[in-house]
Amino acid sequence: MKPTLIIQGNFDQASRFIRQLLVADLPLECVVIPNVTDDAPRYQALVVASALCPRMTLRVGTAVDYGKATWLVLLDRADAETVPAAEVAELRVFMNRIVENGFKGQLVFCGEHDELLTYFAWKFSGLNQSQIWGLGTFPLARLLTYRLAERLGVGVAAIQAAVVGTADKPIVAWSRTYVGPAPILMYLANEDAKFNADDLGKMSHWLQREAGTDQRLLRSMALIRLLEADLTNQPLIASVTNIHDEAPVYAAATPVLVNGSGVKHLTNLVLSEDEQQEFTEQITTLRENIATIAGQQTEGRA
Repeated sequence: MKPTLIIQGNFDQASRFIRQLLVADLPLECVVIPNVTDDAPRYQALVVASALCPRMTLRVGTAVDYGKATWLVLLDRADAETVPAAEVAELRVFMNRIVENGFKGQLVFCGEHDELLTYFAWKFSGLNQSQIWGLGTFPLARLLTYRLAERLGVGVAAIQAAVVGTADKPIVAWSRTYVGPAPILMYLANEDAKFNADDLGKMSHWLQREAGTDQRLLRSMALIRLLEADLTNQPLIASVTNIHDEAPVYAAATPVLVNGSGVKHLTNLVLSEDEQQEFTEQITTLRENIATIAGQQTEGRA
């Protein structure tokens, strides 16, 4: 029996993601649940096209399908102008709905503000921390990996790039980035390396600029990569958004194992002094945002 991937989000994003899945043709039962009932007929062309996929099936589902989900992928459900507090209020109602319908799979946030939504989804649902995660900085880490490989003239598999924090304000952890077996900072000491500390700074600024652009395509590609890894029993260590339970609890992107059970912490994050200071400042801001939103909560609507 194939695992079930449920997709929910606004029509434009959901349809784009489904098109990518049709090309990937993963061995999945894919179920799209429209945000609004009127959107259901709009998916029909994609359902018809899925007949050409030998491995993937696609259908339009309803709330009863939540109980069958292996993964429930939440794309952006709100308008770009919607403030995070309103998104969280709506999320409360949505979490009640999926739990009432027997949801026991992994809940994956694949849109904006995933650090806040991951935290509040856990807070509202009572689900295990390992079941709830977001794509975080993993899409940007992949982008950096490919850029470094090109710049250094090595294969992509030789690069282990570490990017932590949040998708809108990524922190490149150069102290945790490797080229083959060597830390990249040691690699810079090689006289033959046409790459120096200034290049690292420029690349950090470049990635931060990219973080301010539309990441939706990067997110979809990154999610498909994680699904492929899980379906082939080759789980990845990836910087996805996950719950950190040191008080007060927060969610941020750090390297964890992503597998069929969800996310699993392997070791404590060790950064350089400057990187740790930047990460700590970001976490302080995240905790303040959580406290502010928690104090603004009113009943939303799904």
